[in-house]
Amino acid sequence: MCLSETPRQDSIPERNQLDFAGRILDNVHGFIYYTKAEEKIINHLLFKRLQSIKQLSIANWVFPGSEHTRFIHSLGVMYVADKIACQLKLSTNERKIVRLAGLLHDIGHYPLSHVCEFPYKMNPAAFPTDDYCKNVNARVKEKIDHFSDAATWRFMKRSNGCHHEQIGADIIQNNQYIRDIIVKECGEEAVSIIADMIVGNVERQTTNPLFVQILHSEIDADGIDYLMRDATFSGTSFGTFEIDQLIGCMEKGEYDCNGEKKAILCITPKGIAAADQYIINKFFSYSQVVFNKHLSVTEWMAEQIVDWMQKTASYFPAKDDLKKWVSASETEERYIDFTDNYFWASLQNLLDNPIKKTIPSSIRYFCNQLLRHNELPFEEGTEVRMVATSKAEVLDAIKESEIYRNLENWNDKIAIFSERAMTKEAPEKEFEDAVYKQIAADKGEEGISKEDMPILKAQRLMEGVCVKEDEQLHLLCDDKRSLMRTLYKTRLVILRAFSCDLDGVK
Repeated sequence: MCLSETPRQDSIPERNQLDFAGRILDNVHGFIYYTKAEEKIINHLLFKRLQSIKQLSIANWVFPGSEHTRFIHSLGVMYVADKIACQLKLSTNERKIVRLAGLLHDIGHYPLSHVCEFPYKMNPAAFPTDDYCKNVNARVKEKIDHFSDAATWRFMKRSNGCHHEQIGADIIQNNQYIRDIIVKECGEEAVSIIADMIVGNVERQTTNPLFVQILHSEIDADGIDYLMRDATFSGTSFGTFEIDQLIGCMEKGEYDCNGEKKAILCITPKGIAAADQYIINKFFSYSQVVFNKHLSVTEWMAEQIVDWMQKTASYFPAKDDLKKWVSASETEERYIDFTDNYFWASLQNLLDNPIKKTIPSSIRYFCNQLLRHNELPFEEGTEVRMVATSKAEVLDAIKESEIYRNLENWNDKIAIFSERAMTKEAPEKEFEDAVYKQIAADKGEEGISKEDMPILKAQRLMEGVCVKEDEQLHLLCDDKRSLMRTLYKTRLVILRAFSCDLDGVK
């Protein structure tokens, strides 16, 4: 880590003055300054661990420059979060809390980032050992058949279980070293506030929901940094947007929820074009980078391996064991080593195992492929790729395709289905209809009633891009000046087939 000398205080804009201890040069934001408390966290092994976790997993196989890590991303999020805090004129202590939350927000990340996390969040279905391809394709078909473009009705849903954000919250609440730093710098209550910010919890009375939105909303510090950083390192231009215009148009707003004021992070009308630009470029980033054909299939193989390993507690910890690693007052050393290197070593250990013939042939095959930087061969001419605005349009195109027609019969090919919405936002009327439909269904899963509508509306404003005009609040999708008014239903859908012949695997 390149830490420089303490900066001269007269070189820092007055509004940004804190007791800085040094700075780090970042090729996205320039110099990022840090305080003594932040320096202690940066230099701790739990945080340094993030230097060994790539932001974009194995995207460097396709985009060779994508070598950036969760370490520098976390510093970038701290920087952007502080810019937002300054724009909102938060107090010095509030800024310290926001900065620490930005710095710590990814401390619970898995090896290969979201790739290794996904199996831990999946339903605990048995791993398919027989008729592997047919089992995989059956799940893809089920996903397609249950595809929905219905408006989202639940917003600001907090992370839990084995989500990396919940793992991170567990670490900062349980690790005595990190707790002590936070308490000394910001006070006892700051630990719970930072945990709420990391998991997206706006329901605790003592946590200002405005702080949570700085890390958890459609345009937040996390998303701003990763869009800019991923574009910079992958070599694409999709990270370009007017960041200073966007943040410079942010304001505090309030929503009356059953007589209680809820703080809302808003933009003024002057920020609408910058917000549109940001959302559209994030959409293109998924289209061209995250859902890249070569990257999708290599990440998919890695997910299959991790899914089998964590279900059998083979090299990767089972879910309960992982939670134990981070729940102790002194986080276990095993978690420090739980990095990208841990994943690659596990693959080699599986293949070197004397009883490797007991390991499913699919897992052995995928391990061999990844260790040799190979991917599953793409079946030319099978891709269904479209940008659509309705469920019917998507399903018509997919069900007429060769992939879908053969899906249930393939035993030597697998299909991968990817989809991404332009935004979760939907016009207020569609949102209300979705809520009332959920209430009428009365499944007992969410336990909501008409009395919950005000808080659901408030959370909708919190997670979306809220425009404040003459003290009135509404989302971009309800604003005639925003492209989201016509693009909110836009969705990218991709279905591809790859060869996966497991016969003869040694």
